[in-house]
Amino acid sequence: MKKYFITLLLIFSVANNYAGDQSGLYLTGNRTIDFFGTSKLYESHNTPTLLKLYQTGSEKQLREKSPLLAGLFSAVIPGAGEFYSESYIKAGVFFGVEVLALVVNLNYQRKGDRQTEFFKAYANEHYSPVRYAQWLYKYVDQINPAIDKSEYNLFIGVPDPNCGPPFPCLNWKELNRMEYAVGGGFTHRLPLYGEQQYYELIGKYKQFSKGWDDEPDELDHKTPEERYYYYAREFNLADKYYNIASSFVAVIVANHILSALDAAWSATRYNNRLHAEVNFQMQPSYIGYVPSAQAKLVYSF
Repeated sequence: MKKYFITLLLIFSVANNYAGDQSGLYLTGNRTIDFFGTSKLYESHNTPTLLKLYQTGSEKQLREKSPLLAGLFSAVIPGAGEFYSESYIKAGVFFGVEVLALVVNLNYQRKGDRQTEFFKAYANEHYSPVRYAQWLYKYVDQINPAIDKSEYNLFIGVPDPNCGPPFPCLNWKELNRMEYAVGGGFTHRLPLYGEQQYYELIGKYKQFSKGWDDEPDELDHKTPEERYYYYAREFNLADKYYNIASSFVAVIVANHILSALDAAWSATRYNNRLHAEVNFQMQPSYIGYVPSAQAKLVYSF
């Protein structure tokens, strides 16, 4: 018995001396690490497998934003790049401006179209280039005595006061030739019926005023009656609507450009403010030391 006790003391003494020499020895509960050395634990804690294993959903949210993508998004849809860059208030502002500008543009474009239809219908009902040509032919020698009106054949066949659009009874080429010869206050030529210039000039220049159906048959053409002025106002109103619509087209284009630039800048600012720092440390647990991922987020304003 005494020999057995002495043997146990020797075994514990040797074990204690060995433990004192191996000051770094500790048990993890993992047989591979406990039997083959703690270096296995340190060699493995930085491996891609562990890094992948300890990646979390929150880390994925720390990715940087692409300024190029942000700019492209907003170039197509203003505010989209800001939304991508998580600048939600600015995204709403740019998108709101886009919607408002589009609504106003379309509204005034439609108003201009309706007004154009109205003034064209009014002109077709109350203005006749045949009436104007008859007046010019009658008084041309008084306006310019040097003109021999017999040299001009303004009408095809017998002049017909009831000749309507597109006025096939009128020789437009001869009419324009006579207008050119008159000179003086006749500074323009009446364009062909239906052209945009036709509808513009009959309410813009008084030399064409004698084509309106409320004009008296007299030489004076410089003091038009009411239809001439009324038509001019209605034509200008349509022009005003189209100008407003065009102004908002410019707003839309500017909004796309500004939003694209701002989105790229917002993405850059986002990246500058966002820093992610991830560390892996060995932490003690009930099964021994295990690798632990720590994420540090710094967001500066």
